[in-house]
Amino acid sequence: MVIVNRSVDLVIFDLDGTLVEFRYRFKEAKISVLKILAEMGISLSDEALRKSTQDIFDEIVFQVKRLGSLDLDEVMRRVSEVIDEYEMEAALTTRLFEDTLQVLQALKKLGLKLALVTNNGRKATEFMIKKFGLEGFFDAIITRNDGLRLKPYPDGIKWVLGRFAVSESRAMFVGDSPIDVKAGRAAGVVVVALKSTFFGSKSDLDAEPDYLVDNLSDILLLVAGRK
Repeated sequence: MVIVNRSVDLVIFDLDGTLVEFRYRFKEAKISVLKILAEMGISLSDEALRKSTQDIFDEIVFQVKRLGSLDLDEVMRRVSEVIDEYEMEAALTTRLFEDTLQVLQALKKLGLKLALVTNNGRKATEFMIKKFGLEGFFDAIITRNDGLRLKPYPDGIKWVLGRFAVSESRAMFVGDSPIDVKAGRAAGVVVVALKSTFFGSKSDLDAEPDYLVDNLSDILLLVAGRK
C-alpha cells in the first residue's frame, strides 16, 4: 500500500465487519421480515433477499402507499422489531477485532473527530459499544433508527459532515462492504475499504474505494501525515 500524507479531521466508521465481527444471519432475518410483511398483506418477491435493507424499506413504503389501508409507522415498527431480534442475537456473540481499540485510541490521540454510521439498529449498536467499552470514542453515532436513509445512500455520512462542519476532502469513511464504498463515494469523502468476505480487490467492486487495506490499523498510515 502506498502511504499518502493526507489532512484528515474526521474519521467515520462502519461498525459490523469493520470494528467488530458480527455474525448476523442476513438471509434468515430477511425471510422473517418478508413473513411478517405477508401477514400484514404486503407481498415482496424473493428478489428482496438480494436487496439492501434500504431497498426493502423503500419497497415497503411504496406498497403501504399503494394499499392505502395500513399505518406505515406500525408496519415499520414491526419490521424493526424483527431485525432487532436478529441483530441482538448477533451482538451477544460478537467480538472486537484485535486492532480496533489500538486504532481508535491512536486516532483520538491525534485529536480527530470519530463517528459511527451503521445500518444496525440503536439497540444492538449501543449494546456492542457498551460491551467493549467504546463509549468515549465516538463523537456521533448514526443508526438505522435515526430517520436517515441507510447506506448505500450517503445521508448518514453527510449528516456527520454537517454536524462537525468538516469538508468532504478532510473526512474519511472506513467500511468493509460494497454498500459502504458506495455510500462513501456518494458522500464525496475519502473512502477506505477493508478486504473482507465481500471482496478481495478493487476489481470486485462496482464503485472503487480510494484505498483498499488488509487491516484496520493500516488507516493509521493514511493519517500519519496529518497537519
